[in-house]
Order: sequence, then C-alpha cells, then structure tokens
Amino acid sequence: MFFLGKVPAQVEPLIERQQLLTQHLMQQFEGPSEVQSFSYLNQLLDSFGKEYMGILRSGLITAVSKGVEVACYEAGDFVGISRVFGLPYAQLKVEDEVEVELIHRDTFVTYINEDPVRQHRWSNYLLTNVALYQEVLAHFHVQVQVQTPKGFQQLQPGDVIIREGDIADTVYQLMSGSADVTVNGVTVGEILDGEIFGAMAVFTGEMRNATVTARENCQLMVIPKNEFVDLIRAQPETAITLLDNMSRRIKSLNEQVLRQQNQIA
Repeated sequence: MFFLGKVPAQVEPLIERQQLLTQHLMQQFEGPSEVQSFSYLNQLLDSFGKEYMGILRSGLITAVSKGVEVACYEAGDFVGISRVFGLPYAQLKVEDEVEVELIHRDTFVTYINEDPVRQHRWSNYLLTNVALYQEVLAHFHVQVQVQTPKGFQQLQPGDVIIREGDIADTVYQLMSGSADVTVNGVTVGEILDGEIFGAMAVFTGEMRNATVTARENCQLMVIPKNEFVDLIRAQPETAITLLDNMSRRIKSLNEQVLRQQNQIA
C-alpha cells in the first residue's frame, strides 16, 4: 500500500511492517480460495459476497474517500478486511485489470486460530494498522478540488451581489473591482479587490444583514456553502485571509461610529 499525497516519514516503516506481517501470516495458507480477475469497477467490493475478503495478487486498486483518491493497494495487500468484519469501508476503484485471491471469512478465521503464532501475527497486523491510520489521520493532507458550479460572474456598476434579508447559501471572493456595503440604504463599508465576503451569515445561519452592490465593473467568484467549508478544511490559509478581511471591516465600522459620535458631539 502507498498513500497519495503528503504523509509523515514515520508512515513508511509502518507500511513495510504491515506488508511483512501479511507475507508471514499467509505463507502457509493452502486454501480453499479462488483467484478472480476484475477491471473497470467503481466499487470492487460489490463484485463478490460480503463474507469474502481478498489478497491482491496483481495490479493496483485505488481507495477513494468522499470522492478523493487517498491510497493504492499493491500486490500482496489484503483488501476487504473491514467489510468482512462488519466495519466501515472505503470505495475500492479498479481501472486496469487486477487479480484478487478471494478467501471466505470463516476459512480465514479458522486458519488464523489453528496456530498461536498466526494469532500473534494477526494481532500485530491489526495493531500496526491502527498505528498506521492514526499517523495518516493526524498528518495526511489531501488537496480538495473545490468545484464551483456557479463559477465566475461579470458584474456592472449597480449590480446587486448580496441583498439584505436574503438567505445565505454562498460565499464570494471579489477577483477584481470594488463594491459598496449598505445597511438600510446607508453606506457602511466597501469590498476591495481580492476580499472574501458573505461568509459570516453562512457560518451563523442568519439572513444577510447588509446589501453589497458593485461600484464598478467587477469579476466575482461564487462558492456554494458546502464547498466553501471543504475549501477551509483543505486550505487553512483561506481562513486566515477571511479573518483578516473581517478584522479590517470591523475596524472600518468602528471608525465610522467614532466619526458619527464626534459629529453629534
């Protein structure tokens, strides 16, 4: 097995240990089993019964989680162990032809329990798996590809981007141009080139509390709510940019309040 993307250095020795334990564990196995060929499948595990696990004998199988390819199984790796023991399991995608040796769960359990040495190796295999996935979950970073169906919009002066009182289901980034922010018809701020806006109401679930109108020709990127959350998880620097934008707006509002107080005084 190998993981796709950045992984810490301590993962590689765990993978090597896992592979070695698998070899030692199965070196005396004589069946019954059956080798089958598979190709071009979105979910390999749908192609054989839930009571069967397998050992990959040739080819590569890709593990997919939430639409993202995260790892590849190589020849000699177990596949389908989680499912056969009633645990959550990943999508296993097959493109080119692979060969898998299928083993019934009861046959495998009997084989392990026949020998105390195998029982010990099986326990070590499971503990190594736990350690491996702990490391991966702690450090594994997959670049989430955020798709934006609404994409980019071209705006003219006076076009309304956000309307006060509307439902908040999108976040915006102004790629070029500038926009005015108004509340009850009173200008309270501005949006400048590169700023992310509209996120506060998305996070709080409240209605839009201001209207944003293009001041000049603008190019706008529109990001649906759920995809913006994925973007924040995959690219924490986006959250830093967002906080910086919000801080600037709060400072601007405070300055306006002070000016109004001075005018009243």
